Amino acid sequence: MLLFSEYLRELMKDKQISVSSLARLTGMERTHLSKVLTGSRTLPYHALDELIYHLRLTPSEEKRLRSYYDDQFEKKGTRHSHELVGKLFSNLSCLDFSAPAFERTRLLMDLEQYAGEKSVFTGETNVQFLLRMVLSEEMSRTDARLELTVPPSDTFLHTDLIHRYMDDKMSMDITQIICFDASSTGTDINLHNLEFFCRILPICLLSRQHYHPYYYYDNNISTHYTDPFPYFLITHSCVVCLSEDGACAMLLRSPDSIAYYRRHFQSLITSCYSLIQYTSNPLEILESYQRCTEPDGFYMAMDQPCFARFYSDEFILSHIRQGLTGYEQILQAAKERFSLLQMVSHFYTIFSEAGLKRFMMDGTLDDYPVEIVTPFTTEERRWLMRELAEAIRSGNVTGYIFRENVFPDYLSMCTSAEQGIGFFTTR
Repeated sequence: MLLFSEYLRELMKDKQISVSSLARLTGMERTHLSKVLTGSRTLPYHALDELIYHLRLTPSEEKRLRSYYDDQFEKKGTRHSHELVGKLFSNLSCLDFSAPAFERTRLLMDLEQYAGEKSVFTGETNVQFLLRMVLSEEMSRTDARLELTVPPSDTFLHTDLIHRYMDDKMSMDITQIICFDASSTGTDINLHNLEFFCRILPICLLSRQHYHPYYYYDNNISTHYTDPFPYFLITHSCVVCLSEDGACAMLLRSPDSIAYYRRHFQSLITSCYSLIQYTSNPLEILESYQRCTEPDGFYMAMDQPCFARFYSDEFILSHIRQGLTGYEQILQAAKERFSLLQMVSHFYTIFSEAGLKRFMMDGTLDDYPVEIVTPFTTEERRWLMRELAEAIRSGNVTGYIFRENVFPDYLSMCTSAEQGIGFFTTR
């Protein structure tokens, strides 16, 4: 609280406004404002806008004051994590999945011609040229395959893979081992690992299940200090070993070296955990939703509102398409799913205005494709909207509308404190 109160006093001094004048302008009690300025009371949130307006703050002053205000309620690490997640979703919402704007030109030489007798490459630019060459050559194969570990600081390879999946419609199978740092304090560990996760999630979504990340924790990353090339990537034709900072690389092309690193990589995988699990099985998707729901709370973010609180068994039976493979199991899983959602004590649905309008137009659900669930009739849509509105008014459901471009319209996300996060692609 001291940072907020100190900065507020500083602003009032610069603007030459007294406690009495500011209290009168904002409608606050003078004694309350005085205690806010000493750090013994918290300024009500609704009063913050009034205070900013009457102090005539510049955009930078307002941003700083709001930041100090938020610091009173959240630890800095928590706020940083919120910012990382917000930036991730904002970037994902801007991804363009339409036809690529360009195709990469063909290789003008093969790896043998490019590398010649060289085995060590120094300088980031030379290393990046080498990596591009190796990836492009591997992609030309029908059985393209890449196994890799990369420095935690790497952004080049992740960016290049995203571009290749987007622009080249790449179908190369990629397996990556990620080292999550466990050597720092709890907050630092979480932020470090969250940053890494935010870098790889777009690749997971773009890869169409061709990208498989695994992870492990290491308490002593500094052991890499004695190894000039602690990271590596493997293709059919070579191994590229990378330095900690990505500024140096060693190229190995002998069959023995490739076979050795491939065996070593496979042995490492056995001690790692899968970070992402993919499925397109309707029954597994329902079970995943179920695992991400706890008896005391359900939290769903997607473009549409979630109407699951209001589905009866008869409603479910009338909309799941008969003739589906595993129809009876899917029907039973759906009944169990929605029965639980009717009982959870806290039901949160976070959606956009555009998604709400779209549902009213076509009656299709984002979280259940039309191949499984038939569209709702106009009268059913009206009934669901009335039920949702009444549930929000009564407090039985908590509904939020998020701003445009803060969450991707092709995803739904369900979270659980115990079971992690479920991302479900809706298109």
